[in-house]
Amino acid sequence: MKRIECVDVLRGMTMAFMLVVDNPGCKPFAPLEHALWNGMTPTDIIFPTFVFVMGVSMFLSMSRSGFHLSWKVLKRFLLLFGIGLVCNWISKGVFRGTWGLEGIRAMGILQRLALCYGISALIVCTVPHKWTGWTVSAILVAYGALLLLGKGYVYGPENILARVDAAILGPGHVYRLDNGIDPEGILSTLPAVAHTLIGFIVGKWLVNKDFRRMDTAAALMLSGGLLLLWILPLNKKVWSPSFVLVACGIATLLLSAFHYLIDEKGVWKHTGFWKVFGSNAILCFLLCNVIVWAMHASGWKAAVMGAVGSTPWTSLLYALCGVLAIYLVVLPLYRRKIFIRL
Repeated sequence: MKRIECVDVLRGMTMAFMLVVDNPGCKPFAPLEHALWNGMTPTDIIFPTFVFVMGVSMFLSMSRSGFHLSWKVLKRFLLLFGIGLVCNWISKGVFRGTWGLEGIRAMGILQRLALCYGISALIVCTVPHKWTGWTVSAILVAYGALLLLGKGYVYGPENILARVDAAILGPGHVYRLDNGIDPEGILSTLPAVAHTLIGFIVGKWLVNKDFRRMDTAAALMLSGGLLLLWILPLNKKVWSPSFVLVACGIATLLLSAFHYLIDEKGVWKHTGFWKVFGSNAILCFLLCNVIVWAMHASGWKAAVMGAVGSTPWTSLLYALCGVLAIYLVVLPLYRRKIFIRL
């Protein structure tokens, strides 16, 4: 199968922007922050787009192996989850000054990727693909009902998402910010799995060059998500069904447009910058964490921001310098075709 470049570009672009918002110098511009609760900012689309692209990539990779579960799938799940726990342990030590095992946050970005990948792989390898769309619908309907019946839009510890995390993970391993509501919590992983499966379906259409269906589905997801706002507001932190539909609609339109410009017409030729980040995306994410830990532990971040002043512009410049540093580290690997796969 010929490599589809637009997938690499969208993955790389998503990772590059994720690095910008994950390492600000101080308080950034409003579009570079997450919505406090209900609503959506450009930043809220970044990680969900990465989850969507993971679903697209799942179809591309698993179609070569005949959609069979393998040790490779389990190994990737375990590595992603384990590395995520190690990152949380280091973050706890750097920012809270305690290096014991107690109080480590159990969930996180890499853990969410691991769960979405593992559960989605199990579904697409055991359930006929003609039922994938119905599986997505069932998950979103059930989760929407759960939010409505379980105070899922209450921004506090009485929210069912917070209560389930506290009950299963224990009070010592839950997210300590956002009123106890973990943006990568247990229950909200369910709609994130549906998010991944939508990417998987779109990946099939992309391979089959069924762009009319892609564009139609994108329009339907966007309109459906906006209609759901009346009962299920957009909310990235609870990963609401309306948020899933809107975010996947936007990602599908971007993927379709990128394919037209890059793979079909070839008018967008200079995509190497984005593919550098897309080729080693998880490594880039880990390097961003290393920069955050090092700059905080050494006190350099405070010194730098004190010297240049704490404004949204200096915050953005600081973040872009971090992205450039990561680019310079990963670029030689890209040129030598060294791709670190989990």
